[in-house]
Amino acid sequence: MTDLRGAVQLYLDEQRMILDTFPVDVVVAVADAVFATYDGRGTIYAVGNGGNAGTLDHAYCDFKHHPFVSDDKGQPLSHSVQRLNFVNLSGSPAELTGLVNDRGADAMYAASLEPFATTGDLLMAYSGSGNSPNVIRALEVAIAAGARTFAMTRGTGGRCRELADICLVVPGSSRFPGQTGGNDNNFHFEDAMLSLNHMLVGLLKQRIAGGRR
Repeated sequence: MTDLRGAVQLYLDEQRMILDTFPVDVVVAVADAVFATYDGRGTIYAVGNGGNAGTLDHAYCDFKHHPFVSDDKGQPLSHSVQRLNFVNLSGSPAELTGLVNDRGADAMYAASLEPFATTGDLLMAYSGSGNSPNVIRALEVAIAAGARTFAMTRGTGGRCRELADICLVVPGSSRFPGQTGGNDNNFHFEDAMLSLNHMLVGLLKQRIAGGRR
């Protein structure tokens, strides 16, 4: 009989190891890049595939709204408070399927980003393998435009680690079912992606509140 309790404990033990060794300095660097983009009235663009794209919908909602309401969410901040421009390039099925049809899957994010990216922007790129072709192409476009670049990945970091200004590689390896072999540590990577989103949104909210005092 499968040891369900032991498997659950394994997952939690692996998560604790990741939290204990999480690259805090990299999170600080990403937060600084978010602040610089906000201060300069630039745009944050985000790209990812599969479950990561779903998490970016969550990030879009959080970044667009959460830093700009009262702590109890009862009141929005004054319209005089600058808002953050955040674009989830994974968010529109119509746009994505159109670009895949016209330009191919590898170019879909690059084609969406290239006409708009500027030196004041930030690309946040998420790839479990670090080698997703459409994510790599988007990073290359952002770099060519002079934009800031951040990537989050796992394992060796792949090409994302080589290209991005800032790269967060989720530490560790896993023995938990479903995230071994080529998928090593992917559940923990996806968990950490949401945690990073919450850290950055909270830090931005704190900074905006501090600037209003």
